[in-house]
Amino acid sequence: MGITIVKTRYNILYVNPRAMSRYTVAGFNMPQLSIMIGAMMSTLGIAFFATTGYVTALFPLLFGVLIAGAGGASIAKPSLNALSMHIAFLVSSISVLLGMITALTGSWVTTTSLIEQLMMSAIGGGHVVAGYGAYLYGKPTTGDEVQTCGKSDVEELE
Repeated sequence: MGITIVKTRYNILYVNPRAMSRYTVAGFNMPQLSIMIGAMMSTLGIAFFATTGYVTALFPLLFGVLIAGAGGASIAKPSLNALSMHIAFLVSSISVLLGMITALTGSWVTTTSLIEQLMMSAIGGGHVVAGYGAYLYGKPTTGDEVQTCGKSDVEELE
């Protein structure tokens, strides 16, 4: 007797075994990873805002909501996967640039805000690196192939 998994549109951890295989990191595909990264950034922003009281500490929250929203949109509507993931990686790239520029130019007010900027850059940087890995995974190996958002060796039977 096996375990039956009921698929609902809200169960983001369900993996359809007949679906296109996707690039994964620690077993999570890119939309799922984007939601987790978004949650981490949001938590970072809320924690540092609660600690410092500076409204600018909420920048990671803004980036986190956008990244998680893009991941959720990709899961809810798979036809928007490529667009959603491009938006998520653009937001991650902006968070890395903003964090690093702020940290390197010394425009932070306290050491606590410097730590937050570096942490935001590290989280966003991890997401960008994972996205580049996903790009390389779907990259054509010959001139006859096309770029894909995942690879499938399984034919869908309708």
